[in-house]
Amino acid sequence: MAMNPFLLLGPVGMVAVGVAAMVYWRRRSSAALKYFLFGGIFWAAAIAVKLAMDLTVTTPLYLSWLGWGEPAALIALGAYVGLRTGVLECLAPYIGFRSRRLGGISMDEAMAVGVGFGAAEAVVIAIPSLLQMLVFFLYPSALAALPADQALVVEAQLSQPTYMALAAAWERAFVILVHAFTTLLAFVAAKAGWKPLLAAVLFKSALDGPLPVMQSYLGAGWLGTAIIEIFVAVMGLIALLGIMRVRRGHAGEAAGKKL
Repeated sequence: MAMNPFLLLGPVGMVAVGVAAMVYWRRRSSAALKYFLFGGIFWAAAIAVKLAMDLTVTTPLYLSWLGWGEPAALIALGAYVGLRTGVLECLAPYIGFRSRRLGGISMDEAMAVGVGFGAAEAVVIAIPSLLQMLVFFLYPSALAALPADQALVVEAQLSQPTYMALAAAWERAFVILVHAFTTLLAFVAAKAGWKPLLAAVLFKSALDGPLPVMQSYLGAGWLGTAIIEIFVAVMGLIALLGIMRVRRGHAGEAAGKKL
């Protein structure tokens, strides 16, 4: 099975998308770099709790759900994964925006927090994958040091079609839009009440929730990958429209106050 070096485009593209998003918003808004950093901190806080849950309750819960049959277990897992992501990843910036440190920032700066949130996820996910791939591509003999079953899995992963690499970068671009949109909703909620926060939680849950079922039943072939990535793109485009609407509403509100 020949390994495909073009798969390196996947993690490289993910890092490029994350960096490009920050550069774009930095130039458009002149938001200080610290706000992108705050986004990364909020992402890390949410992920730390998710990791703790995976190390303690996630597996026992899924094993208990398997007693209902695989379809029901996957649906339950999707609901759990979706709501966990929605609650934790929206609550972290919301708490930040309620703090004295970020309580008085502008919407452009809040947008930078959301972009930094998504960019941090893209970069942190990509770099370990990139380093691992480089090791095996540069030193194929390293596969021999792995247990036979693990070596087969790694070799299969490194022999995937090139479109899998392109899909990874494509996905990150749209997911960053989702993070930016839900972070803006958390920002609005910190000033205007809980309803925008609920909308953020539900929207982000709607992105992650269906994925366990889709990945299980659509498979890893090109068709399954295409359907999943189209779904992610649609969610990202809805998020983009949401960003535009929230920003227009905020601008109109600010203009009304001046009058």
